[in-house]
Amino acid sequence: MSLFFGKKRSFLFLFLGLLSFGSCETIQTFLGNKEKTTELSPSIPQIQGASLKRDRYELIGREFMIATDHPLASQAGVEVWKQGGNVVDVFAAASFAISVLRPQSTGLLGGGFAIVYLPKKGKWAYDFRERSPKKGIASFYTKPDGSADTEKISKGPFSAGVPGNVQGILKIQKQHGKLPITDVIAPAMRYAKNGFAVYADLANVISKVWPNMNPSMQKVFGIDNRPIREGELLVQNDLFQTLSRIAEKEEKEWIDGETTRLVTEYYKEFDSFISEEDWKEYQVKQMEPLSSSVWGYQMLTMPPPSSGVHLITLMLLKAEMAKRQSFPKGQVGEMIQITEAMRVAYRDRAELGGDPNFTEVPVAKLISFPYIQEEVNEIEKKVVSGNWKPIQKPIEPKDSYNTTHISVMDKEGNAVSSTQSINGIFGAIQMVPGTGLVLNNTMDDFSIAPGVPNLYGLVGSNANAIAPGKTPLSSMSPTILLEPNGNTKLVIGAPGGSHIPTSIFNTLYHYLIQKRNLYESVSFPRIHHQYQPDTLFLDPELKGTFPETELPFYQVQYGRHRAKVFVVSKEGDKLIGVSDPKGEGVPLGF
Repeated sequence: MSLFFGKKRSFLFLFLGLLSFGSCETIQTFLGNKEKTTELSPSIPQIQGASLKRDRYELIGREFMIATDHPLASQAGVEVWKQGGNVVDVFAAASFAISVLRPQSTGLLGGGFAIVYLPKKGKWAYDFRERSPKKGIASFYTKPDGSADTEKISKGPFSAGVPGNVQGILKIQKQHGKLPITDVIAPAMRYAKNGFAVYADLANVISKVWPNMNPSMQKVFGIDNRPIREGELLVQNDLFQTLSRIAEKEEKEWIDGETTRLVTEYYKEFDSFISEEDWKEYQVKQMEPLSSSVWGYQMLTMPPPSSGVHLITLMLLKAEMAKRQSFPKGQVGEMIQITEAMRVAYRDRAELGGDPNFTEVPVAKLISFPYIQEEVNEIEKKVVSGNWKPIQKPIEPKDSYNTTHISVMDKEGNAVSSTQSINGIFGAIQMVPGTGLVLNNTMDDFSIAPGVPNLYGLVGSNANAIAPGKTPLSSMSPTILLEPNGNTKLVIGAPGGSHIPTSIFNTLYHYLIQKRNLYESVSFPRIHHQYQPDTLFLDPELKGTFPETELPFYQVQYGRHRAKVFVVSKEGDKLIGVSDPKGEGVPLGF
């Protein structure tokens, strides 16, 4: 039985009319001549049948396309596009909107990365990730007995880094957008003020973390002193006021405005862990994207401390192994090649990954031909000998659907790929009173101690140790692929913690190498290995595909791949958008 099924092409052309009715947002979709009106909320019942499900999560347009993790975030992008905005305005509108719509995943007190490619102007990489505050030092997270305080670094006020989301979005929009920021933020303000129907995923995680929420957070996400339920209206008045202040004062609000004052006041009860000085010293980092030729395309992704370099290594390793004749053939050989490439890439990440302003990350070496050949030679020796065993029992990292991604492209190839996060589910699970904003828990992305895993089971080295002003290592890997002539081919990224690089790899491999269509490539069962734990994770649909006697080299564990891919690709004069069917979002465009 082959791991890869044959491809089937069937395109659905949709014309989208976007409407708002009072406090309940809806979307009107026309399927050919048949009109269908659906409540625009992820509480929509799951459509049965692969083709119908594909109809919801795949869209083809010609002018522009956006793929996000919530229909209203995609709609926000469409709104500003219709007002004359460009792809950067679309990205900014969707970013502010998704912070309202998926507070469990991202927010204005979070951070992220973005790759911007404007063929007639240039290409840029932006790091607006959270930074360790001045009081963020390793000893702060050490217990009296010398052991690591994993609870302190993963939840609560001291788990938050200095946020950069607002500064980053505003900087990118000011440099490359066309519309006034008030127009760009307007959809997010409306969603916060008028509210939207709570969808199943949001209701479930609110209920899950409810006991750990502080009173301000319970007030926003509760009704009658109990967690808000699916289908009920979530109104966020304090968040609306925060967004209003940003629309009026822009970046000044995030330096010495009312919002930062409220955050600083909150932290006076917590040793002033984040101070006025931290806000004023925060800087968005602007740089050239990391660029490499991979699989016949020019790949633009984020430099460290993103994991973009390790994604490139992974892809180059697989390409080199495909040239060798010594590896086993068929589905088992394919699985071994991909798994071993993942192990090497994640080993490099664990041992070398970190903030390049604090540690040397040998980026050029990790994507060089000699290094790739050397590593494949070692893999080849091991595989041919057949003399290796897994070193650990299977361990499933904590399940955590978080973070968010936005992919945007227009017919001219202008594109933005941006991943944003507050890290874990609802971050620190603490809301700053009067702001409607949830704190991130990004300090957990640092290596609290060598060998001690974080929320995602990832380990790190001293290269990712905690230090004031430092940016933690991140799995986020926003990516844009260019044709050899410079035309934009594809915009891709994903949320999902440690599964982010492998989810992007899986999708690109099926789409570009296996030649499946885009929807099949996104929804196809995935494999994942992150070096430690030394476990091969397979989607449940692959169970039975590989008899244990054919994969004696790995500890295999079946479980749902946590990442969700959001991608836009250009095929001829068509723009194809796909939002991962594991999520709530939809692609929208013209």
